[in-house]
Amino acid sequence: MLYLDHITVAVRNLQDTVNNIQKATGIVFSDPVIPFPGTIGQVAYLGTGFIELISLVDANVARTSPLGAAFASYAEQREGIFGVAWEVTGGMQAFVDEASSRDVAYIGPTIQQAPLKEGSYIEFKTAFLGFHMPWLIEYERSRTWPSPYHLTGVEFNTKDMERDVSAYIAAYNLDAPELASGHERVFKLERGWLSLHETANPAQVGFHTIVIEKEDAAYRLHCTNDGIQIH
Repeated sequence: MLYLDHITVAVRNLQDTVNNIQKATGIVFSDPVIPFPGTIGQVAYLGTGFIELISLVDANVARTSPLGAAFASYAEQREGIFGVAWEVTGGMQAFVDEASSRDVAYIGPTIQQAPLKEGSYIEFKTAFLGFHMPWLIEYERSRTWPSPYHLTGVEFNTKDMERDVSAYIAAYNLDAPELASGHERVFKLERGWLSLHETANPAQVGFHTIVIEKEDAAYRLHCTNDGIQIH
């Protein structure tokens, strides 16, 4: 099974972005943490998922690790959604092995650690296909955080709807997406969703909007090179 777990956003000014989101939505962020060397970040824990804002502090230091190098290359060019993670249950290795039978070659699983808000760390496994596809994550132990907010969905722009729909079905063994409109397809996960929108503009291709909900409201965080616009 697959669950929308978390979304990582590269931002230039961490404190301003956190303040703007908190003011518009009421979402509370953690104290600053170091996601990996050369960066600083803050996390909003949303029940069973979270969003992570990361700002580049020292590109040379960040490039001492593979993930840091990838983040530095992205963050030096723009702000926006750097990564989307889907939690896999039932065994990461089994999922990756089964995908290989469909000629889908994941990088991983690899074991990593991430800081938590109370100062401890959580261990997890990851597997990647590329930065325009969600990566897989499997946790050593389950975790939830009390919050009235829920990470609900993420939106992706594509220039080739049929190609990308086929790629997602093959990579994640998904059912066919629902037709939401003439230019939108929605993949439903066990928790959360991914919607694909067709665009003719190659500069707009990629993940662009995070949807967060609570009982009486929904918020769309549109992540652009000019920062996060909240609707």
